[in-house]
Amino acid sequence: MSWAWRVAAVTAVVVVAAVGQDEGGGETSGGFLSGVMSGLSTLPYLGNVLRASVHPLYQPLVGPLQPSSVIREDAQEGGDSGEEHCFGELGCLALPDAFFHAVHRPINLPPYRREEVGVVFTVHAREDPQGTPVPAMHVEGVLNSSFSARRPTKVIIHGFLDHTGVTWMLDMVRALLAAQDLNVVTVDWSGGSQALYSQATANTRLVALEVAHLIHFLQDKAALEPRHVHIIGHSLGSHTAGYVGERVLGLGRITGLDPAEPFFQFMPPAVRLDPSDALLVDVIHTDADSIFNFGAGFGMRQPVGHIDFYPNDGRSQPGCDSLARVPLTALTDGLSLLEGLDAAQKEFVACHHNRAAKLFTDSILSRCPYTAFHCASYTHYLKGKCVSCGSEGSRCARLGLPADRWRGTNNTKQVSLYLSTGQGPHYCLYHYLVRVAVADPGGVGGSAHGRLRVSLITEDGDIKDFDLSKERPLVLQRGQSYSFFLDHSEDLSSATEALVHWRYETDLFNPLSYCVLFCDTSLAITRLTLASVDTVAKEKQERKIVATKGKSAKNEEDEDEVEEVVVMCHKQGRSVVIVESEAMVKVVASPLCPPANLSTLTADATTTTSAFTYPMELVTAGLQSLSSVLSAMT
Repeated sequence: MSWAWRVAAVTAVVVVAAVGQDEGGGETSGGFLSGVMSGLSTLPYLGNVLRASVHPLYQPLVGPLQPSSVIREDAQEGGDSGEEHCFGELGCLALPDAFFHAVHRPINLPPYRREEVGVVFTVHAREDPQGTPVPAMHVEGVLNSSFSARRPTKVIIHGFLDHTGVTWMLDMVRALLAAQDLNVVTVDWSGGSQALYSQATANTRLVALEVAHLIHFLQDKAALEPRHVHIIGHSLGSHTAGYVGERVLGLGRITGLDPAEPFFQFMPPAVRLDPSDALLVDVIHTDADSIFNFGAGFGMRQPVGHIDFYPNDGRSQPGCDSLARVPLTALTDGLSLLEGLDAAQKEFVACHHNRAAKLFTDSILSRCPYTAFHCASYTHYLKGKCVSCGSEGSRCARLGLPADRWRGTNNTKQVSLYLSTGQGPHYCLYHYLVRVAVADPGGVGGSAHGRLRVSLITEDGDIKDFDLSKERPLVLQRGQSYSFFLDHSEDLSSATEALVHWRYETDLFNPLSYCVLFCDTSLAITRLTLASVDTVAKEKQERKIVATKGKSAKNEEDEDEVEEVVVMCHKQGRSVVIVESEAMVKVVASPLCPPANLSTLTADATTTTSAFTYPMELVTAGLQSLSSVLSAMT
C-alpha cells in the first residue's frame, strides 16, 4: 500500500497550501502554515523535499509551501536549445534537442553553478574507514588521502534528495571495505540533489563532469586505470554514472541501482544510462511501476544495461507493503539510532525504490548467490521454465557485486534476468527444482487429482515444508513427470531425505475424478529429484575464472554435461512408492534409485510413456458404478 501513502502525503500538502491561500494570507493563517512547514522541514528526509531549491518557473506553485529563506532568487533560467554552459576546467555542456521530449522530458534546464552544487568526494579505505573529504573544486586534495591506485576503486553516487550521510551509503561503504581492500569514494552532491526534480536531473550532468575530472586527475597524477573503476549509482546517480562513462574512455563497470524513470525512460542513449557507458553495465530494477501509468514507481522498466536484473519482476518488493517494516528497519539498519531512523524514513517513503541499494549491499557479504536467469517473463521464471545458464553461460548471472562474473561480453545482446528475493534483512533466496515422476504401475493410465506436499529433511533433521499445490489441486497424469520451482531462505541442497504427503480430491467439473466404490485414490511415484539451481549456476560462473587460466573450451563443455542432482526413491530400492490419500511416505537418496540429470529437470512435464488416452472400459466402468449408486439411492 506504499502508493496510497504517497498519494495521501501529496494530497495533504496540497490541501494545506490551498487552505493557506484561500484564507487570504492573513497573519494568523500565514503564521500557522509557516510553522507547520518549518516543523516538517526539520525532518531529515521529508525536510529535503520542503527545503528543495526552486527554479523560478515553479516559484508561483511551490513558493507558498516554503520558508522565504530557501526560495532561490538567483536560479539560472533555462537556456535556448544548443546553448553551451561552461564550467571552467570541467568543460562545457550544451542543451541539445536530444534532451527534450514533449512527453518524456518536457523541461530541459541547465545545471546550477559548481559553487551551488558543491560536490564533495569522501575517500574511504580500510586504514581510513571514516573517510577524508575532498571538495571537488580542490581535487588535488585526494593525493593527501588514503587513495592508492594499486587498489580497485568503487565510486558511489546518491540520487534525488539524498546526501552521503544516508544510511544505505554508509552500510554499503562498510560492506565493501569488509569484503575487499578497496578505495571507496562517495560523491555528495546534495547542493544539487535537493532541488526540484527537473533541476536535479539537470544537475546530474555537472556532477558527472566533476567525477570524470577526478578520474582523469588520478589517471595523470596517480596512474589510475579507468578499467579498475566501478561506479555505483542509485536513482539519478545511475544516470550520472552514465554521463561519467561518456567522458572516461574504458571505464570498467557501472552498476545502476533502480535508475530514475521520469525524464529518462524512452529517451535516447545520450540522455540516460546505456551499455556503451562502461565495459560492463549491470542494472537492478526494483520499482518499475511507471508513475506515468498511474503506478507509484520511481524506477525504470526499460532495460538499459548489458544485464538487467528484475528481482520479483522489478515491481512489488516483499515486505514493502507492510508498515511493520518501518520500526523494524529503525532497529536493524545502520550502526546507530540516527542511522536507523534515517533508513526507516526511506522505507516509509520509497521502500521499493531503495530496495535496489539494499540488495546490492547484501550481496557483498552474502554466501547466498543471488542467481538470476534470462527468461521471457517473470511468470515463465516462476514456472521453472528458464533456469539454464545456456551453453555459453551468458543466460544467468549473480545479482550485485558478483555480477562481474557474468560470462557474457559487451558484444552480447542485452539480457534481462529474473529472480525472487525475500523480505530481509537478508534478502537472498536459494532456488530448487523438484521433479516428481508419477508411476503407472497397473498400466491403466488415467490421472490422480489432489494436493501434494513435499517436506525436505536437512542434515540437522530440520523439516522444511513446500506445498506444491498451494494455488489449486493438481491433475497428475500417470506415467508423466512434473517439475516444481521452489525457493527458501536456507540452503537445502544437502537434503537427502523427503516426506511426500498426498491428499486425493475430486474435481467437481470432471465426473471421471469422482471416487465411487472401486477406485484408486493413491499416488504412485517412481522417484523424487532435487536439484539446487543456484549451485549449478555458481559452478558455471566460477568456470569463467578457471577458463582464463588456460582451461580448454572442450573441457568446459565436458564439465557442463556432469551436473549432480539428488535422486530419492523407496528406501529399499523398490521401483514404485505408493502414497495413500491422507498419508505420508518417506523417500531417501540411494544408489538403488533410477538415475536423473538436470537437463530432464528443466523441461516441462515430460511424458515417460506414450500419450495417454482414457480407455473406454474405464469410462464405461465408472459410469456403470455411478448409475448403480444412483439407482440404490432411489
